[in-house]
Amino acid sequence: MLTQDQIKLLETQKNIELLKKRDERYAYYGILQEYQLHSKDELQKLDYKKLNPYQHFLFKRVLHGLNVYTAEEVKSLHWDKKRRIKKVWLRGQEVINEWKQMICNKKVNDLLYRFFGENVRPIIDIPAEETLPDYKNTLTLKDLGLSYEDLILKFMSEGLLPKNFLTLKPNGN
Repeated sequence: MLTQDQIKLLETQKNIELLKKRDERYAYYGILQEYQLHSKDELQKLDYKKLNPYQHFLFKRVLHGLNVYTAEEVKSLHWDKKRRIKKVWLRGQEVINEWKQMICNKKVNDLLYRFFGENVRPIIDIPAEETLPDYKNTLTLKDLGLSYEDLILKFMSEGLLPKNFLTLKPNGN
């Protein structure tokens, strides 16, 4: 049987390993810089299910645009606010699409290199960040191993969500 000290040591090692994997994962997804801007305490709290209603609303508005409102609410919105919401939503969709393309490019490059080795160097030397703006990536976030938490960090890094998003209070301050 393990002692309490051994259990604590194992939990600490597990947490350290989890943080290392998270750093590698965020570096792979291109959001490590945004991840590093926030304290570990804030990021430990970053759980989509634990967002307060205001944070949830802001995130959903970037992700879904005017669809977060009822038809009556949309009618009552000022035309300029509708335009701004739609503009942010379209930008959010572009960011998601580019990001999904970049991740797919990285995964395909890794796969090609594993199967064909140095023979595919001319193909995989093309940067994974080169994306096609007119191509729509139809893979889901789940297929790519992305979560809403990752998407929140990406939106924050792109300026679609405020930099203080993780510390926003429910009353909107």
